[in-house]
Amino acid sequence: MVLNIGTMRLTKKAEYAIRAMIALGRAGDQPVTIQRIATSQGLPKKFLEQILLALKAQGLVESHAGPHGGYRLARPTESISLADILNAVGDRLASRAGKRSRSSTGSSTLETLLEDIRRCVSAKTRQISLAQLCENSTTEKQVEELMWYI
Repeated sequence: MVLNIGTMRLTKKAEYAIRAMIALGRAGDQPVTIQRIATSQGLPKKFLEQILLALKAQGLVESHAGPHGGYRLARPTESISLADILNAVGDRLASRAGKRSRSSTGSSTLETLLEDIRRCVSAKTRQISLAQLCENSTTEKQVEELMWYI
């Protein structure tokens, strides 16, 4: 049996969603265009459009039409958790935590350990707010470094 608990990776969709939400969080109440987010964060515009639609569907962002339109956060950064963002784009980081690469039978102790790991990851993502991400993460590298603490 091989147990892989050392590496937890975000999907590109989740990473881009976090980066977009940080950009919107830093903009405050000012709407930000998709083009501006894509350019400032180095994200593909078409993929970002899909991500923002998913975030909007979950009530995390709102869109405003018109010449001064764009996207902005629907709630304060303090009330949006990393778990909210991950769930909005369908990333189940906690469910991948502690996954075994090959199954074995009869190891209830190991199964209990893996479930504890999943619960810890899930709890940690609920504790990290977008406000914290905005304060602590200015680059993609810093977002990745923060994810190591989960």
